[in-house]
Amino acid sequence: MNPLPDRTRVIIIGAGFAGAAAAWALGQTDLGPGIIVEREPTPGVHASGRNAALVRVVETDPVMRTLALRSVAHIRRLADGHGELIRSTGSLTLAGRGNLRRLEAAHAALRQARIASELLPLRDARQRFAFLERMQFEAALWCPADGIADIHALLMTYLEQAKAKNFELHAGCGADRLLIEGSRVVGVAIGDAEIRADVVVDATGAWAGLLTRERSPLPLQPFRRHLYVSGPLTYVGRSWPYVWLMDGEAYLRPEGDGLLLSPCDETPWPPGAPPTDPTTAILLAEKLSRCAPGLADLTLRQSWACLRTFAPDRRPVIGPDPVLQGLYHVSGLGGSGMTASAAIGELVAAAIAGTRPDWLDPATVVPARFSVPGDARVQ
Repeated sequence: MNPLPDRTRVIIIGAGFAGAAAAWALGQTDLGPGIIVEREPTPGVHASGRNAALVRVVETDPVMRTLALRSVAHIRRLADGHGELIRSTGSLTLAGRGNLRRLEAAHAALRQARIASELLPLRDARQRFAFLERMQFEAALWCPADGIADIHALLMTYLEQAKAKNFELHAGCGADRLLIEGSRVVGVAIGDAEIRADVVVDATGAWAGLLTRERSPLPLQPFRRHLYVSGPLTYVGRSWPYVWLMDGEAYLRPEGDGLLLSPCDETPWPPGAPPTDPTTAILLAEKLSRCAPGLADLTLRQSWACLRTFAPDRRPVIGPDPVLQGLYHVSGLGGSGMTASAAIGELVAAAIAGTRPDWLDPATVVPARFSVPGDARVQ
């Protein structure tokens, strides 16, 4: 690794999916050179490396659906010569009687976007997917476009392609503060070193906005979520689609010889590496007993927690800071940071280049869309 420069064109803070995809997109549009600084010894230590790897385009929010679809198309093209970045398993979203309208709305949104999908009544769904006998529902939405990503290979692909375009990763050295002159960010301080740049991109995940809390706060809130891996299950097939339980707000997918599951819990949590809460396993068991009683007796052999950071409207925060010139944000990616990463990188690159994309209105995601009081918090 080369020593840190005194000056560069772009500094990206954070080497998770937000920062890596931003560097990739900036490189693709020749907006380098730049550096990516990452406080951890390796990239993707936090949410980017601890998520369930679900590639999900079944989105009712048109902004999130647009981001997901465009990003997945990019990722599949990136896979050429890089192995399989997305394994096309498809997904099943299951709904009981109380959620049938939501399921139908999701199906209608997919059809409007010309995404292949089928709305299957209970009997047809169980005939096609025998394992659904273990679950309680009234209808299923089948979307073959969904799948499972190789999150580590995808992250490294972004970073490798960014490196080829003069964006260098510096791990083990996080930014301690921003260099601010008047109302403009002109670089970052790393220990005693000061690095000046034309543009600084805050892609720090759960820490987003903390470097400018007093000058330019963002209404972001990290939430803790748990994931579990079951013991061996003889009936689980690796080719199963992943299953989203709309009634219980939980999901599951094959993992090794068992299942990876999450109760989709959300507890506000400060930035960091969150500990696990044993009581969340009880929440998972309760949801499975209602929505997937055939799985209620499985054993859990592994658990971990990660943080997912959201803005109040649950859309990403991408674009120029509303107060500080020269600072850009790639924040609030929530549970869509991996799926939407390539499109999110495109958006911040367009903002820095001063161009307007023709596939999404940037006003739907820019930081300035919020009226932010001095001590804003997500409610």
